[in-house]
This record gives sequence, structure tokens and C-alpha cells, in this order.
Amino acid sequence: MRRARGDRRPWLAPNGTTVDLPLVVDVLETDDRGTTVWSVEATVDLVDDHPTLVGIHVRAADGLDPAAMQREFRWATPLEIVTITIPALLDVGIDPFRYHYPVRGFPDAAQVERTTPTRLTDDFLTEIANRYVMLGRGYARTIALQRNVSTRTVVSWVEKARERGILTATRPGAVGGTVRRPHR
Repeated sequence: MRRARGDRRPWLAPNGTTVDLPLVVDVLETDDRGTTVWSVEATVDLVDDHPTLVGIHVRAADGLDPAAMQREFRWATPLEIVTITIPALLDVGIDPFRYHYPVRGFPDAAQVERTTPTRLTDDFLTEIANRYVMLGRGYARTIALQRNVSTRTVVSWVEKARERGILTATRPGAVGGTVRRPHR
């Protein structure tokens, strides 16, 4: 998400937070190498005092596959991010420009609950480390899609597994390592 060009127009969300519009929501589909397969640039602005989807630009270097787009992209998602997720993030003190938005599960994924962070147990990190070693390159995207989190979150789990000694270190930029069983 990023700010769009134009005059700032504040919108008062139902939860009492103020969201400055216009905003651009970028939705990307990438392949295992991290190359963008298709992208959607959606602009949300105020129209009659309501956040409204005012523009969408869809791109694909190798051509758009309408069936895949129908399956992978929901037209309402950018609006739900602006009207549901961003006010909820602001309400709990999270910067919406630094937040790692879920990649699947909308509209439910637009909800942000006030919960304490889930404790990363050694068992959970061992499970992630095993998947990481098994998958190799492209692991972050695969695990992120399976667990409905950002790729950055998956990378942080792998880093945490290394910090705790669950996963052995590798040279910088390499994928792999050995998984050690947690102590019981």
C-alpha cells in the first residue's frame, strides 16, 4: 500500500480512526523466482464521503490469463483493505504502510484482532524448519500461501529457528541447513 498523488482527504472510519485518502493498493502474483506474473494497482479515494475504488490498472508481462485472474483476484479486496484493515491497524497502533498484509483469505483476512502475538514454540519452528529444508528455494512463498501470511513472516520464522539452534546456520544467501529436534 502507498499514498496516491492528489490532495489528502481524511475519511473517518466507523471505529473513529482517520484514514487519509487517496491510497494505492498494489496486489502482486509472483512465481517461485520472485518474478511478477501479474499486478493490480488499485486506487481508492473519497467519492461522496465514502471510500470508493476509482481506478484499477492490471498488468502482466506475458499477457493476462482471465481465468487465473478470476480465480486469484477479488475486485473488492483493495477496498476492504482500506475500509476494514487500515482502520483496524491504526486503532491498535500499527503503521499500515509497514504492515505485511495477508496474501489470501479476503474478506476475512481484512479483520485485524487485538490479540497477543502467538508464541513461536520450538515445535512450531521445527515444523517450519523441516518445510524450509524440504522445499529449498521458493520456500517462503510456498509456506506463506499455505499459512496465509507474508513471505517476510516466513523468513522471520526461519531466522528465529536459526537463532534458537533448531536450524543450523548456512552461508549468507544459501538455502538449507540441518534441523535439530527441540529438547523435551
